[in-house]
Amino acid sequence: MTGASGASGMTGSSGMTGSERGYWWLLHAYPAWYRRARGDEMLDTLLAAAPDDQAWPSLRDAWALILGGLRVRAGLSRRLTTRAGLRQAVSLGIMLWLAGQAGSIMSSPVAAWLGWIPVSYGWAGHGAFWGLLVLAVAVAAWFAPRPVAATVAMAAAAAFGFQVRNDSLWSLLGAPAILTALALLVAGGERMPRSWLWLLGMEFAGKTLMMLSGWVHEPLYFLSGALNDLSWIVLAAVVLWAVVDARPAIALGVSAALGRAIPFVTSWYYSEFGHVYFWPLAWGAALALVMTLRLRRQAVL
Repeated sequence: MTGASGASGMTGSSGMTGSERGYWWLLHAYPAWYRRARGDEMLDTLLAAAPDDQAWPSLRDAWALILGGLRVRAGLSRRLTTRAGLRQAVSLGIMLWLAGQAGSIMSSPVAAWLGWIPVSYGWAGHGAFWGLLVLAVAVAAWFAPRPVAATVAMAAAAAFGFQVRNDSLWSLLGAPAILTALALLVAGGERMPRSWLWLLGMEFAGKTLMMLSGWVHEPLYFLSGALNDLSWIVLAAVVLWAVVDARPAIALGVSAALGRAIPFVTSWYYSEFGHVYFWPLAWGAALALVMTLRLRRQAVL
């Protein structure tokens, strides 16, 4: 059929019927490598199933092709179970929380190195060590073999546990417990897609700049409002993206919940569980739950 050449070999849509041309353009929702591998078959199947008098793809077919293409671009072309997708989402949520912690920790040495605060006050070496340790866990989780990533996470958990050994036992429910959970997750599951790294980088950079703007009024103080707005933009983006892939939205909910649950639990004897803690914890948990239900519909097994 002429459709076979149109899907993968042709550079234009001249000489096609209206219906064939429409399907050819809709197939561009899929990445080029996918069209080369399966475009011929898909186009032939679509044309064979279309009514003879159809002048253009139906809205149902158009929506299905666009959604399918976005799912492939999101890395969902693999056959993931709900459990596997949820494991990836929780892993990303933990990494987002850790990236925020690393950004907060790194802000004081960065401010000290820039000369905005005294070096002795910034605890430059101490803060840099813990911040870089968290970043090492992030790099290993994405790029290292699973046993290596799990070992790095467990080593970081042990280091943080040693740091808080003189605090209350509740302190072990913070970074040590979360890093241990991450080690277990990355040891036995699918690797997180690299397309998610922009979320991690944005969380780290945003939290670093937010903390730096708190250290000094100039020159970064004006960024506080913009960074607050950016967090809502990211939230809206991942919620909209949940039409295609619910995992990043689950991760953001997990990260928000951890960001409030852990300070409350580890400092339970003096924290006030007011709206400052309750609201992010509530919407984070609710977002993760709702999007988990969405993930179940997207899973193929």
